[in-house]
Amino acid sequence: MFEKLIDSFEKLCLQIIIEILLVPVTIFKLFHDPRRCYDLSVHEMEKEETERFHDFLSPIKLSVYTSVIVSVLLMDYGGQHNIISKIKGLSMVEKALFIFLMNNITAVVFTVIILWYKKEKVNTVTFRTLLFSFIYTTVYTSTPLFILISSAMFLGQTMNVDAYVDNLGKIKNHGTRDYIFFTAFLVFIIIAIIGIFKLFKALHYILKNNFSYHPYILWFFTVLFFVVQLYYTMVFI
Repeated sequence: MFEKLIDSFEKLCLQIIIEILLVPVTIFKLFHDPRRCYDLSVHEMEKEETERFHDFLSPIKLSVYTSVIVSVLLMDYGGQHNIISKIKGLSMVEKALFIFLMNNITAVVFTVIILWYKKEKVNTVTFRTLLFSFIYTTVYTSTPLFILISSAMFLGQTMNVDAYVDNLGKIKNHGTRDYIFFTAFLVFIIIAIIGIFKLFKALHYILKNNFSYHPYILWFFTVLFFVVQLYYTMVFI
């Protein structure tokens, strides 16, 4: 009994380590080619359930690592203007679940719209493929923020980016760590700009493969989905 418990714990630890290592691999693949948001989902859904998502993280797990963790940090240490900071009286698990659902609500809405257009039912492979594709696109908005918060955490011993930036403004003589943070902030800006373009390309590719209307209509909905997801992300954060 004890040996089985140890073996289970060992497998769990190994699985967690592998998934953590797969986070940057998956993000790199998606940033390298936005079409993979859809292509990877289609390719994996064609496999048997036990064979899926072995070489990279599934969109659900990736969303947990890149979206929920960032949102929890913002909830506990961010400003008072965002939605999450106003949630009181919930346990950490309840907050994490709420954040996960809120972070991916645009993916669900976009998927339902396309299913309605294609006259598909919810309980189908098409639903999961589209949902996974749209969840993957959240990488382009969450990754830059994750880099910024991580930099502030390791360099300034705080996860409150706003407080750290205010503190930097009061310091007259900046040290090495401050300049490293400035560099990380510049990287955040660059990746955020790249992420915006990648997000647009990913959404266009998903719609192009599922939306057979005239190209002008396709571009209209691409812009609409893009603006909605970007605006929602900014308001949510």
